[in-house]
Amino acid sequence: MHTAKTKRRYDLATMRHNKSRGAFAVVLACVLAGALLIALTSGPASAASRGFVLNNNSDHALKLFAVKPVPTFLCVDPSRCVQTTHPIDFEGRPPDGDVLNPGNSHRFELKYGFSLLGGVQYAANLWYKIQGDSNPDDNVYYTIETYSTSNESSCKINNTSKFTCRAEGLLLTFKNK
Repeated sequence: MHTAKTKRRYDLATMRHNKSRGAFAVVLACVLAGALLIALTSGPASAASRGFVLNNNSDHALKLFAVKPVPTFLCVDPSRCVQTTHPIDFEGRPPDGDVLNPGNSHRFELKYGFSLLGGVQYAANLWYKIQGDSNPDDNVYYTIETYSTSNESSCKINNTSKFTCRAEGLLLTFKNK
């Protein structure tokens, strides 16, 4: 038979048990939310890269003289923007100064990541000097960009009209006109 004193002890024990269960649920929810936040905002996992390949189909060598970040703007609203650059990181690439001889190729393993917001994840400008041409300022540069689920690239030749370049997704080419 329960007395008032026994009932009070039972009620206190039940309240302590319910409070413990509630505190545990709050801690567990915070841990899970933190893990999800880290998973969604952390950088890409190792070996998460896409291979852009530049084929030199010309009769001139190309010398890689710089790999630079791609400029962009970060805007709080249309009236307040700050110039910055896209992230740049590779799983592998040729070193600056490497020469790409005719008939050969260079491979750039540009990292990529996943973002619910979309947009460019990583990007790079690849600058090459055209060797053996009369003008030492002749150059070509390629812009490569990775998105969560796609890739983009473009190219431009400066100071000469003897060559053409193409940039189609992961495939980049350089050749004589």
